Amino acid sequence: MDAPTPSQPIINHSELIQSLLSKIEVLVNDNNADEAQPFLDTLNVNIKQWCEGNDIPSEEELKSIQLRINTILVKANCAKNESSKAIIKHKKSGKAIKAYRAT
Repeated sequence: MDAPTPSQPIINHSELIQSLLSKIEVLVNDNNADEAQPFLDTLNVNIKQWCEGNDIPSEEELKSIQLRINTILVKANCAKNESSKAIIKHKKSGKAIKAYRAT
């Protein structure tokens, strides 16, 4: 493995990926998942660079990352479903109010 040159800083991909996942998780927990796209893009780039680099991740590291991503996705989908239910309930309430007023 070649020593990094001044233009090639040493990158700890594992720590960077965990940091990105933490930021994404916070956004999902705060119901701001729409703001996670730039972090997801950076996450994808970093995982690809890590896998194509000289110091590739172990199978356990990749499984850990995948598990964390899956956990975040489950939370995001649950939040999305709850939001959808709330919107539908709100629409039904609005229709009921309009129907009441029409009588």
